[in-house]
Amino acid sequence: MKKLIALLLSLALGLQLAACGAAPASGGSAPASEPASAAADGTVQAEGMLWPVTPLPEKTKLTVSYLANSTAEAVTYLAQQKGWLEACNLEVEMVYFAGGPAQMEASTSWDVGTSGIGGMITGLLNYDIRCLGVVSLDRGLYQAFFARKDSPIVQAGTGHSAVDGVYGTAETWKGAKVLTATGTANQYTLYHTLKSFGLNLSDVEVVNMDVATIPTAFLAGEGDVGGIQGLTIQDPVFQGEDSEYVMVSSDQLLQCGLPVNYVATARALEEKQQAVELWLELAMMAGEYANANQEEAAAMMVDMYAMDGYETKEEDNLVMIQDNPFISVADNYAYFTEKSENGTMLEAEAQIYEAMQGYVEMGNYTADQLDALITGETFLPGPVTQTYEHAQQ
Repeated sequence: MKKLIALLLSLALGLQLAACGAAPASGGSAPASEPASAAADGTVQAEGMLWPVTPLPEKTKLTVSYLANSTAEAVTYLAQQKGWLEACNLEVEMVYFAGGPAQMEASTSWDVGTSGIGGMITGLLNYDIRCLGVVSLDRGLYQAFFARKDSPIVQAGTGHSAVDGVYGTAETWKGAKVLTATGTANQYTLYHTLKSFGLNLSDVEVVNMDVATIPTAFLAGEGDVGGIQGLTIQDPVFQGEDSEYVMVSSDQLLQCGLPVNYVATARALEEKQQAVELWLELAMMAGEYANANQEEAAAMMVDMYAMDGYETKEEDNLVMIQDNPFISVADNYAYFTEKSENGTMLEAEAQIYEAMQGYVEMGNYTADQLDALITGETFLPGPVTQTYEHAQQ
């Protein structure tokens, strides 16, 4: 019970911070460090930076948006805390959102950010958003669904789905009240869960909630199945020895993880293009640094999440980094310069297009909207190519 109360208090704090959709976060000052000195060619290379970078000619501010309880936040936070942003004359204000669609609806209030599949599709179709790169593929237990031990789904056990390890039968899932955030990767995972039983979303009662709200509601007794995201999945309340809950499905079991992407508004690209491109370069550099220095990154993420109202442990953060590594500059370059297997679109476009096919089947979007996704100039290879060239020098 103490664990339950602790989690509810933690989640409540997070919800208070996100009550208006977004809140400033992770805005602490960077730790004291030796100032970076400029090289003869005008570049700087602060401590830990993997290659020299050309700073902005004057201090420029960007508002960076991200999703609460998401590892993608770490790329900007790490670059800030390591002093790289300051060394390059880049100042950031970080704001978080409870879900991707809400993030895109507020796109007039931020410049750049990181967003999951739900936000990406909404932004590309409706809010003049541009895709700049891929942060991670989130294929290592980032979305999961839990049911209570006495649930018919749990009691039915495994072995009845087309995917090993998924609990329940078609009959026990039918009519279940499922808490999920519609239009997000969480609902996408539910869609694949049901598909493994030959079912679809109309076979269950979908209750739409913000991802951040679901754990509190589910622990309070609402719903038959709760869709949980990120580090909350690892909380002892859900996965401890004495837990009253069982993980009945996950993106890891289903192998249906989706990309998280670097994004920018068209306005920011027009007004602050140099700053946007520099942020992307430092963020991708920070991702590679985190992959190579996982324990340091995991420790920094404890403070990062605490500023957002989430209590985490270094060991859990480490698992998230290991299971969901950040995409390298070289891989991003390949995604944005090489064609997919059928040769009709970039690899980066194919990742979103293939995922959106599922959303069309789910009824969230139409086939015409699917085709419209790649007809405009929404995936920009230039910034990634520029970063790749800098990294190779």
